[in-house]
Amino acid sequence: MFWGYVDDSGDDDLTGLMTLSCFIGHWSHLFSFEAAWGRVLDAKNRQLIADGRPTISRFHATHWSTKRQEFEGWSDDEKFDFFDKLLGIFHRYPCVGCGENVYKKDVETVFPEAAKQDRVKNLCHVLLFSQIMVYIDQRLMSNPRYETDQIAFIHDSLEFNGVLIDTFEGLKRDEGIKCRDRLHSIELKGWQSEVLLQAADLIAYENYKGFERQHAGKEMRLTMKKILDTKFGGRNARLTLENLQEFRQKINKATLHTIFAQARITPEPA
Repeated sequence: MFWGYVDDSGDDDLTGLMTLSCFIGHWSHLFSFEAAWGRVLDAKNRQLIADGRPTISRFHATHWSTKRQEFEGWSDDEKFDFFDKLLGIFHRYPCVGCGENVYKKDVETVFPEAAKQDRVKNLCHVLLFSQIMVYIDQRLMSNPRYETDQIAFIHDSLEFNGVLIDTFEGLKRDEGIKCRDRLHSIELKGWQSEVLLQAADLIAYENYKGFERQHAGKEMRLTMKKILDTKFGGRNARLTLENLQEFRQKINKATLHTIFAQARITPEPA
């Protein structure tokens, strides 16, 4: 049984880039991964208590990176030392990640219906989650070693819970997804009960920052370089304007209406 932990990231006000990532592993490895993650947090909190400083409840990528809220007052050395200890877990246990990115303006250009009905974010989630599933289907679930394994998903987005559920149910009926009969479930949960959503948050944030910096012509973040130096595999890709235009040209009306329904978009009269 595989588990995929889904998380989104993005800064609408600055770049309009939206990222959806999935942290994936087999249950036989994730059990140990989760325990190791908890040990790193516990050790850090023991140190903070000994120093008379506030403890942290979890790893939160944005707050950690910007040293805000629970990470306020941390030095850069302390921040990166903590990151390196978490990253060491990725070295020890096999897992993969898939990040998909899209610019809202590109979705608005190709699907003006979404912009008119204020459903661009919904449609982005439909498109990005579908791309993640294509990757999982082709690169993981089609592997003969896993031909009997199922996969279940967990996410923490209350806002897009219905959109993701409907997209998942649609993929279970999609004849283009070879593993559709092995798609088990998708469920909304919080970080309090699902520790591995923190690992998903780390991957989603770094994927987002990777494309943000690429867009700005900046060098790759040191943290992403460190991730790429681990055994952690996968990909971080972007749906381009050309990809979206080609997709819309190829799909038939029934498929378009299905996607619109998942995104809560009412098709315009012909």
